[in-house]
Amino acid sequence: MPTIQKSDIFAAKLLLMCFFLPVHLQVYAAIGTCVYFVVRTLAAGYYTPPRNYWWAVLLGAGFLLYLFAVPLSAQQHRGQVLRLVERKSSFFLLPLVFAIMAPVFRQLIIGHFVYFVCACIIVAVLGNLDFLYHHLIVEKGANALSHVHYRMIFERFTGIHPTYMSIYLCFSVCIVLLTTHPETKRGKILKNAVIYVMLLFLLALFAKTPLIAIALIGLHSLYRFRNSLYQLRWVFVSFAALLTGAYFLIPFFRQRAAELLGLFGTSDQADITQNSVSVRKLIWATDTQLLSHYWLTGIGPGRLLQSLNERYFFHSIYRGYWVGYFDPHNQYFAEWISFGLVGFLLLVAALVFQFAKAIKYRNAIYLYLLIILSLTFFTETLLARQQGVIFYAVFTSLLFFGAGKPKDLEAHVNSR
Repeated sequence: MPTIQKSDIFAAKLLLMCFFLPVHLQVYAAIGTCVYFVVRTLAAGYYTPPRNYWWAVLLGAGFLLYLFAVPLSAQQHRGQVLRLVERKSSFFLLPLVFAIMAPVFRQLIIGHFVYFVCACIIVAVLGNLDFLYHHLIVEKGANALSHVHYRMIFERFTGIHPTYMSIYLCFSVCIVLLTTHPETKRGKILKNAVIYVMLLFLLALFAKTPLIAIALIGLHSLYRFRNSLYQLRWVFVSFAALLTGAYFLIPFFRQRAAELLGLFGTSDQADITQNSVSVRKLIWATDTQLLSHYWLTGIGPGRLLQSLNERYFFHSIYRGYWVGYFDPHNQYFAEWISFGLVGFLLLVAALVFQFAKAIKYRNAIYLYLLIILSLTFFTETLLARQQGVIFYAVFTSLLFFGAGKPKDLEAHVNSR
């Protein structure tokens, strides 16, 4: 078994912080650190159990469908499929990397999760400071405080889509909640302050599905500590105060909350582009209509966007204004419409096997990550962007192959 060196620690920290780098640097950093750990593993003569390779192939099996789609796609769609193959290659390769990697390196990376949290907080703070700079100094308060304007400026500065940033913040909250156990009162106050700051950023961004995920995670945490709920009474009070303060002090939170009323009915003649929930209802209706025709065999990943764009074009003609063009905004639908029932079942199977392993080993961090991802899949085509593919592939593969018993993981974290 290889021994830990300073360069290993540096590589682990770089891998965990690379998600907040520009996309190209992110890819190079992820590839470089992964290759480094594989070389270190092979140089140490570590023997990888053959079953690891079978599990790695299962986790990345969905990528093989895109490879098979290249020769089967029409010439005019082949370029789009090749771009998807390039973008999703880490979906297949990273599970193999973590399958080969020596356990000591996987545990080293898990033991440094706090660096992902630190990078996440720094980027969120800088993104919000940049918005204040634009609003107060550059624009001199000329533009109204709009959640659309806020999210646009935030993404332009950070290079991270608000929904993806919300996923990072959700996962960071889970990391702080589960892996930090301060003994002193000051340490506990600091831990709670960090969690509440990240929750404030989440409420400002107001990506709906990650917020639902964090609510479910909170309920599960309450169930885990159900025997000591009275001792947590001040947590309830402070969280209620946080929500109240966010509603009255963060205009973006109020605006996004008001949009949820679109779930309870918007006139068919109303301009749906003024309400993101109404747009989501249109996207859902369009996806299900396409799925009803191709639920068994699929339409192919190359034709998917073309078919959706044709439908949105006619939606715009019917309504008399441009409604825009959208991808499926649903990872399950994206795989199902592209590859038929096989594609959908492969994605679900990969998630089910991972949930089973997280529950078997009672690995709460892994379980919470899967809750965040599986719920976000309902409203985002998360694996259509490089950032989403790398985040999913790195953390699910790392925790799948590094999911030891909780006491072993906790002992490793506390030994640092």
